[in-house]
Amino acid sequence: MTETLGAFAVLAWLAYLASRLLASRHLPELVGFLIVGAVLGPSGIELISEHELASLRPLTEIALAVLMFIIGQRVSTRALRAARWTLTTGVTQYVLSAVLVFMATSAVGADRPVALVLAALAGAGAPMTIAHIVSSVKASGSYPIGVIGTHAVSDALATTTFAAVLPIATVLADQEADVFGAVVDFVQLGIGGAVLGLLGGMFVSRLGFQIETSGELLLFFLVHILLGWSIADWLNISLPLAALMAGATAASVSPEAFSLRLFRTIRSIEQPLYLLFFALAGASIHLGDLGSVGLLGLVYIGVRVAAKIIGGLTGGLLGGLGWRTSLRLGVNLTPQAGVAVGLAVLASEVLGAPGSEAATVVLGSVVLFELIGPILVAKDLHSTGDDNEPGSVDPTRVELPARVLIASSIAVEIPEWLIDLAARWRSRLVVYQPGEADSEHVSQLLARCATKDVEVEFRSLRNESFTGAVVRTRAEVRADMVVLFAARPQGATSRLVLFPYERIARELSVPVLTFPITTEGPPEPPHRARRWPWSHRD
Repeated sequence: MTETLGAFAVLAWLAYLASRLLASRHLPELVGFLIVGAVLGPSGIELISEHELASLRPLTEIALAVLMFIIGQRVSTRALRAARWTLTTGVTQYVLSAVLVFMATSAVGADRPVALVLAALAGAGAPMTIAHIVSSVKASGSYPIGVIGTHAVSDALATTTFAAVLPIATVLADQEADVFGAVVDFVQLGIGGAVLGLLGGMFVSRLGFQIETSGELLLFFLVHILLGWSIADWLNISLPLAALMAGATAASVSPEAFSLRLFRTIRSIEQPLYLLFFALAGASIHLGDLGSVGLLGLVYIGVRVAAKIIGGLTGGLLGGLGWRTSLRLGVNLTPQAGVAVGLAVLASEVLGAPGSEAATVVLGSVVLFELIGPILVAKDLHSTGDDNEPGSVDPTRVELPARVLIASSIAVEIPEWLIDLAARWRSRLVVYQPGEADSEHVSQLLARCATKDVEVEFRSLRNESFTGAVVRTRAEVRADMVVLFAARPQGATSRLVLFPYERIARELSVPVLTFPITTEGPPEPPHRARRWPWSHRD
């Protein structure tokens, strides 16, 4: 084991140096990881042997699980609502790839089981590859994020479709095949992974929300990733699908502030995991597979690329993208790795000779797609600016808040200048503080806002945690800005704990303006609102 780790250390060091060299040439670091891995792996000088790769497999699978969990955020309900073309493109290009590859490979003489497996895997993508390219070229905006999501949708569809096709291919390959075993494989791959991921994502969301520090949150996540990996290995469940579903579930059911904090914390270890995964993935590449794809492989590669371009154009237009962006999208969908490789190996184990034939084609094409595809994607994302397409983000444009949440732990009188700003911004106000909707100071607030044509809603703060209540209410009303009138006792200098307004600012991803309230002295009568020096009233 010591020799194995030593060899991996040399591999990682050389892969890092190669990635830095490529980055200086404005090429994706990922290509450096793959090339160094392929040169030093079993198909090259064999610094790392097949046996050593097998012994490092748990590390690779855990890295894969963490990275797929992160990518799950890109296919959460929030992400799909923000970029509808992610879902339309993912489904369209996958269906088109599957249909065209099945027809084309059957036409050149492939057996039905082989054609079915190739069709199921043709639409699979490489979300981790694209995520690393987006990070390395520092691409921003909704388009690069949507491309990652499209690849993630493709992988989810490929896993479930392959699980459904496998029993059929088994029957076609051998009339005496173990159909029951194939059905069990379907349940484990297509249903087991989704169920495990759904439960795991909800578990992480419910318990992780209570954790304050980033270090403890990261530890909590890694412990449960290890637990999920153990369960998936024990039940033969698809780990990539489970991790992807867990990430999507956690991002969907969690409050937005916690979701952002969770994934920001996990991304602190993202880069080392990319090097670990892709360097070992490069070592697993068999360059000799390129020469054995034959006519069937060439047809598979050509038809898959054409289907991706046509599917990207069609799905992008259906999802609201402009035709120029949709046309480029197909090129960014061509990389293939990860899930396709794992499923191809499984097909060779279950189907025998037909599975091995399909796996040879897929593995050979993956070498090509992984070495050339990332370069094309990086060049496209480098040259992509703001196309003013629907869904694109202009970094120079400052949006005024449509909804402003004004919160206080005690009843305060809203200053006149804040109402004037809301009128100028055409913003809707939500006031959240103790009191009743029919009280005098609330009636006065409504009247003042009405004279300035400002829409306002009053919500009464009950007996609950002020921090949690503000975070929850901000998510409910979808406020773009929060203004806090927060209590801070005079003379409080201890920094062992955060004040409530500091915890709120840490939890929220929107701008937070804080005006401290001094709580020293006799308490205010419950029916009166605290008044401010800047008030124009007598």
